[in-house]
Amino acid sequence: MDSYTALSDCVDFEVPDLAGAARLARRLRPYWPVSIQERYEVAVVSVAVAPDRDIASLLRTAEAWVAEESLKAIRYELDSRHYVLESGDVDWAVASASEAAA
Repeated sequence: MDSYTALSDCVDFEVPDLAGAARLARRLRPYWPVSIQERYEVAVVSVAVAPDRDIASLLRTAEAWVAEESLKAIRYELDSRHYVLESGDVDWAVASASEAAA
C-alpha cells in the first residue's frame, strides 16, 4: 500500500448507468484516482482524495458534469454520510410525480 492510498479518503458518486459512470470517471481521472463499480442497480464512481486535496474542487467538477448530463442531481457519499449533489434548481415534487407515474 502506497502512502497516497494510506492518507486518502474516498468520495463515491452514484450514477444511473455504466456509460454515465465512464463519462464522469473520464472527466475526473486527470485530477484524481478513479474507479468504477456496480452496486445493486447503480454504477458508483469512487474517487480517492488525499487529505490535503480540495474536495470542494472535486464537488464543483462533478456538479458541472451533472449539469452537462442533464441529470439534475446525483447522490454521493463522503465520510460515511450520504448527500445529494444538485445542479440548478430541482423541483423534487415534479421529479417524484414523474417517477411515480413510471
